[in-house]
Amino acid sequence: MPDPIGLSSKEALERLKSLGPNEIVPLELSSRLQELKRILLDPMALMLLGLSGLYALLREYRDSLALLIAVLPITAVDVLLEIRAGQALRALRGAFRPVARVYRDGVIREIPTRELVPGDVVVFEEGQALPADGEAIEASALTVNEAALTGESVPVEKNAGDPFYGGTLILQGSGLGRITRTGASTRFGKIAGLVKETEGTETPLQRLVRAGVRRVFAIALALALILFFLEWARKGEWTRSLITALTFAMSAIPEEFPIVFTLYLSLGAWRLSRHGVLVKSLPSVETLGSVDVICTDKTGTLTEGRFQLIELRSLRPEVPGTEIERIALMACAIHPVDAMERAIHDRFHSQVTALLTWNLRYEFPFDRQKKLMSQVWESKSGNRACVAMKGAVEGVIRQCRGSAEEHAIVLALADHLSQQGHRLLGLASREGGFTGIRDEDESGLTFLGILIFDDPIRESVSGAIEECRKAGILIKIVTGDHPSTARAVAEKLKIGHSGEDVFTGEDLLRMDGAKRIQAYRDGVIFARVLPEQKHEMVRVLKEQGRVVAMTGDGINDAPALKLADIGISMGVDATDAARSSAHMVLLKNDFGGIVHAVFEGRRIFSNLKRSFSYLISFHFPVIFLALVPALLGWGDLLLPIHIILLELVVHPVSAFTFENLAPLSMAEKEARPGVRMVLFASLSGILLSVASLAAFRMHQGSGIEAARTIALATVWFGNVFFVLVESWPSPGVRFYLTSGILTVLAFLLFRIPALAGFFHLAPASGGVLLAALVLGAASSLPSWVLRHGSGRARGLRS
Repeated sequence: MPDPIGLSSKEALERLKSLGPNEIVPLELSSRLQELKRILLDPMALMLLGLSGLYALLREYRDSLALLIAVLPITAVDVLLEIRAGQALRALRGAFRPVARVYRDGVIREIPTRELVPGDVVVFEEGQALPADGEAIEASALTVNEAALTGESVPVEKNAGDPFYGGTLILQGSGLGRITRTGASTRFGKIAGLVKETEGTETPLQRLVRAGVRRVFAIALALALILFFLEWARKGEWTRSLITALTFAMSAIPEEFPIVFTLYLSLGAWRLSRHGVLVKSLPSVETLGSVDVICTDKTGTLTEGRFQLIELRSLRPEVPGTEIERIALMACAIHPVDAMERAIHDRFHSQVTALLTWNLRYEFPFDRQKKLMSQVWESKSGNRACVAMKGAVEGVIRQCRGSAEEHAIVLALADHLSQQGHRLLGLASREGGFTGIRDEDESGLTFLGILIFDDPIRESVSGAIEECRKAGILIKIVTGDHPSTARAVAEKLKIGHSGEDVFTGEDLLRMDGAKRIQAYRDGVIFARVLPEQKHEMVRVLKEQGRVVAMTGDGINDAPALKLADIGISMGVDATDAARSSAHMVLLKNDFGGIVHAVFEGRRIFSNLKRSFSYLISFHFPVIFLALVPALLGWGDLLLPIHIILLELVVHPVSAFTFENLAPLSMAEKEARPGVRMVLFASLSGILLSVASLAAFRMHQGSGIEAARTIALATVWFGNVFFVLVESWPSPGVRFYLTSGILTVLAFLLFRIPALAGFFHLAPASGGVLLAALVLGAASSLPSWVLRHGSGRARGLRS
């Protein structure tokens, strides 16, 4: 057998430099160029450049230069928002890097898979996605799913000397393998060619927003064209007419919506990552706020998963205690990874030396149907052999000799212990001759006793469960434990249940389709369920209109995780199969982290609705002030430079003022932005439009610049009150900062002659600004009363 010592760090580094990283798809320069092209071809930037050229043709060089310079800040704001969203996503990708355990310098080390090189010796583990191509050098009951390459889901047995391929999945067993090919040279790399990261996927709501923006853009261009010909017919100047048309087009394009949407989801995902919740795709953030059912594992999620063996209850007084302890160790892996096996080793470590006189002959891995595993040992002297079995008490007892009455006594004891919240394992053994045939070797055993474990409740879980209850989120416990154990945990956590809503996998198998659907819908505790039953549960709940979050960490959880609206891979020990199927990865098995993620999703959508409502309210007066005076021949109320000024306000306000506000309520899941929100936002915008146009018309006798000043000041102060309406009842620091900046800017813009003149305005008196302030406040008052002035505020906002 080849020496499995692996490479030295120096050799590995040299090979990494010469052969490159173990990556199928490096970051291409073309993607950077596409991003740059998208930014440079931004419609707003192109219209600003066109208007700058038109003003130059009219020899109005000041305005031409101002518009040319304005391209930079307008584009820069969008770029900054895109960069911030991109940084948040890159931070997530950096935090969620696949790793592999390899021999380096003669010891096992955990390294990023991208640093693997040919010659590395990798450690095989159940649930692991193989990181590259190679050859097995040690194999123990090793089977691999190669469906990713072959399309055949039949497990493939691997022995020493057999090839393995990157991207395939270890189903069971252990061993070592030497890497021979990495990156694009692997079989998977040659077939795949190109992969797309899930972070690039658009969410359903994001597609809806983009489609809406495209429709508005098309309508705006059509109206701009009509306005151009109308102005040309009226004035006979194509340059002035084109300026008026492009000014309206600039006012009507709602380009902020997709930018703000992506930014909010990205920052939400980034915030979750700081709490140990890694979101693999933005659709998960969108869905989080709608979750109303959480199907959670018990062990390690509701409890600490830190098992302590508190007692070995012997049921065979004639068998010495030291022998039962040795058999308990024989039923475990030699180098245990499982938490319960580690607890057994910790408790009976003094008996480990007794195993030195025995050799392991056969390993029978955990049987998911029977809920047990066993190992056959032979003494080095060759005169003794025994099988040691452990597993679920009811599974182990079926493999044992004894009368039905004796079995009933054992099961009654197990039920009594489970009701006290203990985790149990049955222990059995038999001496004699063994064939290596599982069904034969695992029959006719003697039941020796029950291993009793404790697993304390996590401190944070009780509070999280209470928050879920207040928020209307249903909790379903899905566990591999005995139903009585799960029931005891539910009682400690005050998760309401009765005997009629506790089901086992066997119960579900005996039910017809209709009863099983009702059980999935009404059940609270599901014990000893099969992977296909978890999958069916998720499907049924989704068909009932529920938005389902499902937790898991094993290979058997992968189908349900993938089907769930939110699949959550739990803990650092989760298998690669669970992580690859999940939408979110929790670095710590803590139910509180799930609840925090759901509430963060609700907060994101609450604030996203505030931002969208603000944008709708703000766009109405800008559009009306650009369109109505031009259509009615009142003169140019808004000029391109005013659109620039307003855009420089609306972008940062919509992106940052509402992004971190607390939601109005956590008592119900956050609804999608709907018709009522649009109606109330539109009402505010229309009222402000009417007030501004009326003020403009009333002051036209004082000159176009004076009339323009009060109209624009009304819109400006109305914008401040729009922010207040959306931020109420807990405005927060960002609101006060935004309002303060806008108020100072208003004083500078409308009072200082030089600055007012630059923007084609007339310096305003205190009375004019007060009138504008009152008009702006009055415009937002009806919307504020409708939203916040009654007990129906929560419903009206949805």
